[in-house]
Amino acid sequence: MKTLTIQVPDEVYAACERIAARTGRTVEECVMEFLLKHGSRPARVLSEEQHRQAKERIERYLGAGCSGDPFSADSERIEEDLVREAMNLPKETP
Repeated sequence: MKTLTIQVPDEVYAACERIAARTGRTVEECVMEFLLKHGSRPARVLSEEQHRQAKERIERYLGAGCSGDPFSADSERIEEDLVREAMNLPKETP
């Protein structure tokens, strides 16, 4: 196993500390679990036909639903939601 030193924002480290304390694990173990669970994986190589078929399957659902939230496609908000969900942080209320 290799050793890697990374820098993370204070709030990310604090969230990892809380998770570690809550679960009885080390911060390092929590970070490793997160990386293994959410880290990038090699992309599957598709043939042109497989790519076309996959695109058709996805396109059937474009515009099929409505969240009821006029701001649900806001990129910054989506990114915040993804980070919060990944780190198990509570949603902020305005």
